[in-house]
Amino acid sequence: STDTSGGANGYFSLDTALGNVMTAAILNSSHVSNFSLIIEAKDEGTPPLVSTTTVNVVIAVQGNTKPAFATSLYTFIVRENVRSGSLIGSVVAHDRDPGAYGTVTYKIISGDSSNSFVIDSNSGAVRTTKDLDYETVSQYSLKIEAVDAGRPRKSAMTKVSIIVTDVNDNLPVFAGTPYSVTISDQLPLGSSVLQVSASDADSGTNGDVTFSITKGDTKNRFHINDNTGVITLAGSLDSTLQNVYLLTVEASDGGAPRKSSTTIVSATVVQPGKLKPVFDQSVYSVTVKENSALGARVAKVNARESSGSGAPSVIRYSLADSTYFSVDSNTGIVTVARQLDRETTDKFSITVIATDQRKPPQSSTATLDVAVGDVNDNQPVFSNQVYTASIREDNRVGLSVAQVQATDSDVGTNGRVTYSIVQGNVDNTFAIDSNTGLISTVIEMDRELTPKYVLRVAAVDQGSPSLRAVTTLTVTVLDVNDNAPVFAQPIYSAEVPEDAAIGASLLTTTATDDDVGSNAVVTYSIRSDEEIPLLIGTTTGLIVSAGVLSGGQYKFKVVATDQGKPALNSSSDVVINVNTVNKHAPIFETALYEATIHSSTSVGSVVLTVSANDDDAGLNGRVRYFIGESENETESVPFSVSQTSGEVKLERELANGESYHFAVTAVDSGIVLLSATAQVSITVNDAEAISGDQSKSGGLSIGLIVGVSIGAVVLILLVVIVVVVAKKKAYAFKWRQDTDDVPTSVTFTPEEDNIAFTNPMYESTGFGSGLGTRVTKNNPLYESPLGEDPSPGKQNPIYCSTDDVLDRIQAELDDSLAKGFEDLDAAAAESN
Repeated sequence: STDTSGGANGYFSLDTALGNVMTAAILNSSHVSNFSLIIEAKDEGTPPLVSTTTVNVVIAVQGNTKPAFATSLYTFIVRENVRSGSLIGSVVAHDRDPGAYGTVTYKIISGDSSNSFVIDSNSGAVRTTKDLDYETVSQYSLKIEAVDAGRPRKSAMTKVSIIVTDVNDNLPVFAGTPYSVTISDQLPLGSSVLQVSASDADSGTNGDVTFSITKGDTKNRFHINDNTGVITLAGSLDSTLQNVYLLTVEASDGGAPRKSSTTIVSATVVQPGKLKPVFDQSVYSVTVKENSALGARVAKVNARESSGSGAPSVIRYSLADSTYFSVDSNTGIVTVARQLDRETTDKFSITVIATDQRKPPQSSTATLDVAVGDVNDNQPVFSNQVYTASIREDNRVGLSVAQVQATDSDVGTNGRVTYSIVQGNVDNTFAIDSNTGLISTVIEMDRELTPKYVLRVAAVDQGSPSLRAVTTLTVTVLDVNDNAPVFAQPIYSAEVPEDAAIGASLLTTTATDDDVGSNAVVTYSIRSDEEIPLLIGTTTGLIVSAGVLSGGQYKFKVVATDQGKPALNSSSDVVINVNTVNKHAPIFETALYEATIHSSTSVGSVVLTVSANDDDAGLNGRVRYFIGESENETESVPFSVSQTSGEVKLERELANGESYHFAVTAVDSGIVLLSATAQVSITVNDAEAISGDQSKSGGLSIGLIVGVSIGAVVLILLVVIVVVVAKKKAYAFKWRQDTDDVPTSVTFTPEEDNIAFTNPMYESTGFGSGLGTRVTKNNPLYESPLGEDPSPGKQNPIYCSTDDVLDRIQAELDDSLAKGFEDLDAAAAESN
């Protein structure tokens, strides 16, 4: 397949084997929002057939902006008696991204440890999930997150303050109920008998308490202060007439409608000699912090002589049975005697004894209830020191991965735990519910990028200062087959000899797969349109010879396929060049080359040429020459040989009588070099050189000497001719020499015929390369008398119609020139 649209200006690429369209550059929808790609599929037939299709690519807008809340703090006020599911307010966040990327969802991320509220993820409406209680929690501070649908997701935070208002939903509660007191029948009117106390958990007027005696005092013997609860004697008593009064005391709040509760006060009337000490309260209730220091004050109990008992007596205090507390016998102050631990014992009920000093002593008891108040002295403890979980890399976003859980031995806010991921959350892949510890994914996962996450999760209590614990959650991302094998090279090539043995290793291809397990196990196969004598190892990628290789080239594809389900594959092009084998060594034309040269032979002259042929083709048949038995063992001789042409040249002047015998080696250019050797014999013999033996030695030099001599003779003859002609016809002769001491123009000016000879050095005159050329009427050298055409019978190298003397001289000139020209031709042929 090919992309005939040009990859849409380089933004896309195409896997021509698999047909996968891939991005090749960063896309920006603000520049181009869609592309239309034309994909062409072409087979490899002859002629190839083609089909096209169009792929339309729409660039989706990814979220570039984050949501924004209308305000950073929302405040909602709600009465504590609203029904579960009631709407208490809504938060609103807007995202300016278009389409789905601008869709915002909401969630509560902290501040609701009791799970009293829920938020609609789409509308942002906050509702109650249970009954509220002002007396337990009067205010909530929630943190709400708005998340868009972009990639990556972007979010914003806001705070919601929920103020719970009070309603009159609590009754007054008496302390130390029921009450009892023993009084003397001699007690004066107006004396204090007992004080009752009550409290109301509501606030404001709903918590204001007033007291009244509603029953048991038909004769109005007693009076109660409606604000303080102090009961005083309002009438005289007589133990013989009535020794017990059971008064019903009512405590009412100020709410509308009012709420009330009652208690019983038992007043026993006795004669003065039978009175015992009386505690202010029959039950004392206090709270002491568990981290209180030894000796810290817990409470003060107080007892007095019974009303009307007569002379006052000293009262001593003691505790019936307690190792954690002690009481001052004189003052009744109770203190901590041993270190407290609420997590071990959260409350104590202590019997306090008051004893007077009469004879016999009288005593009475009261109860001291001590509640041990919590301090944040325990950190959260995870149920596991280490958590593990696994998830497939193709699982949907939002899937729950694991849940961590920690407990805190403290109570209240000190024992309330929230969770957070403090380390290892690469790319914010996970989110944790701060209240439940449930961990889920928020983005897509890719095992090949991050195969494992090691999260550090903290559990923090709400004490002051807060305490924390940390655990480790290891999340292993399980592989899916989402990666095709990738070859190390897009193209493989190798050079192999044509005589490679069957089974010989030619080339190894390698592909890797980023997946793991069977998804990453790669097998190899050859894809070729024609049968080729090659095999490939299915697991190794090693290509071997499977038959006789023919010279030339094999082109095919190697396909790497993984073992995933479904399997994925990719391919790479392979080119195997089969080289012919160097079978033949060079062969010299002769085993011995001989030459005789003159001592005057100039340096650089070619003495002789050696030549060897090699029947191999290509580099195997390309021959190079060296002096010596091998390329690396040259001989020291005054000659050199051209590596390519085989010309043997003189490198220095030689003396007559010297002779040299040496070897010349011809080497081909195959991978395995083959060579041959010939012998060369060169003799310096001036006598043989002059005698004309020029076939192997200095013929060129002697020929040049002869040619120059003949040329001089010709010039002399020309001068003779001119002199004779000048004397015969009284011509005027004029030379004009232009360059190089050679006549370039000779002009004869006869008195009668006005004949001109121009360019005597023209090729046809015997001094140039056109030796032996005959003069015709078209020859520039030739001009007839007075401009007439020459006579057909007078075609002479130097034609002059003025006198027959020229005819006689011409014969001698022709013989001399012919002999000189033959010598020059022979010398030129020898030099070539």
